[in-house]
Amino acid sequence: MKLKLITGLALLAMLLGLAACDSENQRSENEAYLENFEVVWQTVNDTYFDPSFGGLDWNEVHDRYRPLIAAAESGEDFFRIMNEMLFELRVSHLGVAPADELAPSLSAEGSIGIEVRLLGDDAVITSVEPGSPGGEAGLRPGFVIGSIDGVSVEDIRSSAFLTPPFNSRNESLNVINGMMGRLYGPPGTTVSITYLDERGEPHEERIVRARPSGEVVSLGGGLPPFFIDFEATRLNGNIGYIRFNAFTPPVDEKFTDAIESMGDAAGLIIDIRGNDGGVWPVRKLLAERLVNERVLAWTYRSRDESRDVYLDPAETVYEGPVVVLIDGASESSAEEFAGALQAIHRAIIVGERSPGRVLVIDLMELPNGAIFIYPTEQTITSDGTVLEGHGVVPDIPVGLDRDLLLQGVDSQLQTAIEYIERGQPRD
Repeated sequence: MKLKLITGLALLAMLLGLAACDSENQRSENEAYLENFEVVWQTVNDTYFDPSFGGLDWNEVHDRYRPLIAAAESGEDFFRIMNEMLFELRVSHLGVAPADELAPSLSAEGSIGIEVRLLGDDAVITSVEPGSPGGEAGLRPGFVIGSIDGVSVEDIRSSAFLTPPFNSRNESLNVINGMMGRLYGPPGTTVSITYLDERGEPHEERIVRARPSGEVVSLGGGLPPFFIDFEATRLNGNIGYIRFNAFTPPVDEKFTDAIESMGDAAGLIIDIRGNDGGVWPVRKLLAERLVNERVLAWTYRSRDESRDVYLDPAETVYEGPVVVLIDGASESSAEEFAGALQAIHRAIIVGERSPGRVLVIDLMELPNGAIFIYPTEQTITSDGTVLEGHGVVPDIPVGLDRDLLLQGVDSQLQTAIEYIERGQPRD
């Protein structure tokens, strides 16, 4: 089963996985660790899209890590060593994790309904869901978080582990995920947050987590259920606005309905900031609702071949101007979607450069029940851009501004609105 997966916190969680085999003694545990190790190493050896392994001697890697796995004293050691080995390939979408640690940004059963981003040195609340526990507690966009459950943002930042790809954008995303991960938890449990308000005055709130909004979706394949949000509305000036947090069902159906109802909109803004990715059929279907002729979207390069994927216009398409909002937390399918539309000159991209976590993967359940995620193809847009590590570079780069957030102004969204209002064609 080939998926474009939402990873968000997944790779970081792999490093912190605490699963252990239920074997009777340490020797049988180590035998089990070695069995899983060999399966993982051999699968990468047989399926990795780059036969040169990026210049890495994969056989030497096997011989170097096998004794470390044989000496592992716990499940924690096993996951740490396995992922250290896999990270030597320096690519995203590659790692081993307990099944219940996958994609917590979408699967967490308890949330306080806020989003956080790094703006300079500050961890700033950038959005608060209306009616959420965070909103009811008085949190507002522009407030600066100081600590979560007694752990300072500085400590979260300093302890964040950089997962591939190794660039500053992904490093920032790892810190964001570290913060967001501490905000998640079982519904009914409490998280303590210290923050500075609009006057710079300190506060502390203990907030009870609630079940996230959105439709619960199960994709199978060992993945946990996901909470999928979708919003479609019209902004002032008859501008259509669509936002969703993942490229998974039922987003395809909801997006289709929205497009069919917005044919007369002056422009369309698709907000995929913080979008964790999703599955390939949904991403393709959404893009096909925006083109009026057959066009090459992506080339997928595997070890043995390259395959081209074309967009075929849907029965009903939106033909007006399109702006796609992205940021440093737009991953995977979100990057493929934005990158493809940019390459074929169908959309203007506004926001911040994405992290470049873009590969086609398979999933495998290992003998110990853990989930192994591994890439099999590399994504290239129609203009020749390899998205892994590179990401999507906005046509109009603009960041969020704390002072404007405190005034209720989303500078990225406002830029998209102004672009459509001016009616500017793409250069």
